[in-house]
Amino acid sequence: MRKLQYVMDIHRLSAEKKNIVPVLFTEHQFQLIQKKFSKKVLSASERNEFSRVVSRKMCAVYALVGKEYASIFVSGAEKIIPERLVVAKKYLSDFSRKFKGHHMFITGSFLYSKKYNDIDVFVVGILEKDDQFVDGFHITFLTEDVYNSLFFASVKKMCVSNREMESFELKEKVNLDKFISLYQELFNDLENNFEGVKKIMREFLLQSSFLAHDSLPTSFDLRTQIDSLLSTKNPKEAVKKIFVRAIILGIQPAHALRVMKHMISLYKNMIQQYAKYKNYYKDLMSAFEEVISVES
Repeated sequence: MRKLQYVMDIHRLSAEKKNIVPVLFTEHQFQLIQKKFSKKVLSASERNEFSRVVSRKMCAVYALVGKEYASIFVSGAEKIIPERLVVAKKYLSDFSRKFKGHHMFITGSFLYSKKYNDIDVFVVGILEKDDQFVDGFHITFLTEDVYNSLFFASVKKMCVSNREMESFELKEKVNLDKFISLYQELFNDLENNFEGVKKIMREFLLQSSFLAHDSLPTSFDLRTQIDSLLSTKNPKEAVKKIFVRAIILGIQPAHALRVMKHMISLYKNMIQQYAKYKNYYKDLMSAFEEVISVES
């Protein structure tokens, strides 16, 4: 659910058209603005043009008159604590003045949870730069490549942003080898009760949802799933089931069988070399064996 928090006076806009076209906007761009603020449905190409061109021009105009980023877009408002939404808008406005001309959004547990560690603020368009931790804010700098990622496809479902998020298309694909490595890493973290297990589990759940053709989870969904998994008696078994389901639903059977058999062969060799870890390796590769039993 997305809602534009800034409301434009359509009648006044029409009356001022002679002062706007073509000085600030072309005739086509002006029509897009009218269509957008009349709550009419924009096509995919129109949404893309509005976000990448029209919205930026509007932000620049508002900045000149002291109302930078008057347009605030909210996704997933039904899960956001109302009081936090009000505060998030203010923070976003403040950061918009600090990082002028950049796309920014706030997401994470601050929006929906009574308890949170810090407030996640993302700034897009700045070249690689280290994260900043300032007065309870975790500021992460991203390049525009993020727009095509699984992370962004998930984030845009629940956030507060100074630009429309809908027009960006997911282009990232899940590589099977990397997904298997992610599963192995998560399995090891669970075995050793690693404190940072939630981070790797978040990525695992995101990729498994993509492979299984499920709707990508929001930040709220991921936290709920992670808490549920970690509260079970045997999180590793739950993770194996998620892994098997993702492979079966998302990978061609012939390819899955070939890769699973190869992985089992590798682990059998490791068992011979490191016998004391035999039970651990057998437990881990039982997921590969289950995929084979289903796909054969």
